[in-house]
Amino acid sequence: MRSKRLALVLALALTSNALSQDESHQQPTWQDVMAKGMVPYHQLTVDDFPINDKAHPDHNFYIQPVIAPQYHFIIKPYNGFAYAAIDQWMVFSGLDKNETSRKSRFKTMKAALPYAQAILDINEIHARQIAALKPGELPQARGNTADEARKELTVKLKEFLAEKYKESETEAEAFMKATGRSANTKKVRELAVEIRKRLEATPPATVPFTEATVAPGSSPSAAVPIPRVSPTAGATPASPRDSLNR
Repeated sequence: MRSKRLALVLALALTSNALSQDESHQQPTWQDVMAKGMVPYHQLTVDDFPINDKAHPDHNFYIQPVIAPQYHFIIKPYNGFAYAAIDQWMVFSGLDKNETSRKSRFKTMKAALPYAQAILDINEIHARQIAALKPGELPQARGNTADEARKELTVKLKEFLAEKYKESETEAEAFMKATGRSANTKKVRELAVEIRKRLEATPPATVPFTEATVAPGSSPSAAVPIPRVSPTAGATPASPRDSLNR
């Protein structure tokens, strides 16, 4: 049942959010994304887990990493067909503040930070790998009409990213299992060090964030929805999953 629900979330994200095909489109910025509750990848603190006793009742704490690809595509006619190809590709990655929380009764959030950080680090590794993909490595599509080509590209990209997301999900679930879902603190420390080394060896390719990206008091230049994606972890974690804005 859970896998079906996750697939539905991704499908809704694919159909509900769009970057314009028009050449005058505006690329989203961290200012836009942060306005929707997503913050860049960083080192977690207890403050990243505000108390919310109503959210996620089965978890002492709950962390929601996000991978949010954005793309622009072009359609060209050739030999009676329409061809759709992605010409711009950018990936935001970080934490969904709207979905990340802890229970008031949970008094050891600080001790749980290495576990939560490792999960966020796994997400970031895969986000960087996805962000490093070149347009030529991404799906292309052909149709009898421009609309057919666009729809086919959407389907192919959804399937393509589902495979990428599965790799992240599988790794995170293996980490959760190996650490007894945070109970084995020694194992958490050992694996977290290995994960961090892999992260440091993975070149940053996601959209960079600097303080200058967000002007104080400014408003977003474009509305960039951040889909409510499926949960990653809590003291009793679910699964890491990401999102696609098209």
